[in-house]
Amino acid sequence: MARTGQVTSTETDRLTDAIAAGILTWAFPPSLVDEVVAAAGRTERRTRALMARTMVYHSLAMWLYPSYGHEEVMRRLMQGLSRKHRWVGGWRMPSPSALTQARQRLGAVPLRLLFRKVAPGAVPQTATGFRQPVTLDTLTLRVPDSPANRLHFGTAATADHGVVPQVRVAALGHCGTHTVLDAAVGPLPVGASCLALELLPSLGKGTLLLAELDALSVDVWRQATATHADLLWKAGPAWDLPVDEMLADGSYLSWLVEPDAPARAAAVPVRVISYTGWSGSADRLITTVLTPDDAAAGQLVQAHHTRWGLADMLADIASGGPSRITVLRSRGPELVEQEIWAMLLVHHAVRGLIVDAQDLGPWLPTPTDPL
Repeated sequence: MARTGQVTSTETDRLTDAIAAGILTWAFPPSLVDEVVAAAGRTERRTRALMARTMVYHSLAMWLYPSYGHEEVMRRLMQGLSRKHRWVGGWRMPSPSALTQARQRLGAVPLRLLFRKVAPGAVPQTATGFRQPVTLDTLTLRVPDSPANRLHFGTAATADHGVVPQVRVAALGHCGTHTVLDAAVGPLPVGASCLALELLPSLGKGTLLLAELDALSVDVWRQATATHADLLWKAGPAWDLPVDEMLADGSYLSWLVEPDAPARAAAVPVRVISYTGWSGSADRLITTVLTPDDAAAGQLVQAHHTRWGLADMLADIASGGPSRITVLRSRGPELVEQEIWAMLLVHHAVRGLIVDAQDLGPWLPTPTDPL
């Protein structure tokens, strides 16, 4: 008989659980998990029912079963590991409080170290002449409304839930493979621009960085150009971009300054491309690619259409589950961060399977890539 809170498994469920466990141990081998657990100082001095290695996989499995509670996720994980790898003979389901304590012992550090181990951390370099579009995006996620989350993350108003605590995530993503290359997590008072600056070392020559100027700042633009990456950002109507010189393809040269800065004070030269957006709106792109000979306006507009962001990443994860992700689960800051790094790791595993199946190689662009 199933315990309270458990779901009796069918043969299909058991096969699905084995596949899920196989994905996790394929993407994150136990030896690698043990390595990051040791590096984080979380290796146990005595044998426990819920070892740190097990809890790493539990944190990951929560994103494979987004509609189930912690106990049911653990039951399915251990069932899958037992079938796939013949682990855990005689294992018994722990109590909810034991699961919570084990998650707290693990913390966020091992998951963050695991992400740093498996994520590229930098845009793969390609042959001279190709620019690889990557996207810089930020996202806020709602977290449970607890005193600890309010104090640590800060609060903001939402359309449907009032003033609630939220956490901010910034990530650099590869537009071709939809793989997260690098990420940063912080409370709301740490602005999007500050988190974005943490990701700039992952850029370099041969990269075309796609982003939204309204979400970032001119200072981020300046520092991003110092990485020798090319930039292509959307600029909202609030930005004054006067015509300095018209170019043959209909784009023009201009100067980018902060809205409240004196005219031409520390101005940055940019090229402006006006185009009609998907909804028929009049939109503008600004870029460091200053001449049509390097990339025509139409090519750059097409490149920006490939932009992929964190909301798409969440959709990728949730699309295979029985429910959409609207709020994280954890009522404490350390476990919220644990959830976020687990989310990034699960997305890495899923995209890794897709890339491997499509045999995309080391993410090299095809000869038809216009950039």
